[in-house]
Amino acid sequence: MYLSKLYIFISLFCSFLFSENYNISLWTIPIAYVELINEEGEIHFNTKSTGLINYIWPHKNSYSTFYNTDNFGLRKYSKSIQQGDFTQELTWVYNINDSALVLNDTKVSRADSIQTIFTLLARVSLETKDYLDTKWFQVDHESCTYKGRFLWSDTISVRIANEDVLCDHYRLDLIKVDQEQCGIENSDYFMKNIIDYNSVRQIWVEKNNNKRIIKASVEVYGFPIEAIIVNE
Repeated sequence: MYLSKLYIFISLFCSFLFSENYNISLWTIPIAYVELINEEGEIHFNTKSTGLINYIWPHKNSYSTFYNTDNFGLRKYSKSIQQGDFTQELTWVYNINDSALVLNDTKVSRADSIQTIFTLLARVSLETKDYLDTKWFQVDHESCTYKGRFLWSDTISVRIANEDVLCDHYRLDLIKVDQEQCGIENSDYFMKNIIDYNSVRQIWVEKNNNKRIIKASVEVYGFPIEAIIVNE
């Protein structure tokens, strides 16, 4: 059960990629498939378990994020979770008048430009390396305060099917700022673990004007997971 939960967490991490469709694998073993619907100011991800994981611990999760196109500030985030025996439906809405992020009757004060992991991934697929590299952003993670940044590592070719795609390679850092008790009582496995201090998150973004996220990887507890874009 521990390994099955680990697989589902990291497959969900790798699903948050700003392009079209992705195959997720652990040591080349398929574990999930991801569909992305991307429109101006909004990102929608639909993830579904595949292969052996679909029998051990199936999941079918959806995450939707709406943001301000000027500063990528969060405006609305919702999720629908069917993960093993765990189900959840939640929505956060940003109240501009109060400068607060609202979940049901609970408000937390946030700047108009507050980011999430999803808006950060939107940024890396739209903005330049020179602007993003080493820049810290305020991040809300389900009502907890973090800071996040992309660190550029190198420019390298990534092999996709029979094509070499030149990519900028980044590491994504997420560090907790709010040391008080925060957040919601229960969450899905991905959102609980994506901010783990020991996680190593890497992203390869296409160098040309397409700026698709071509590949992503994460290592948690020594398990390497990789996401590769489906080259259709």
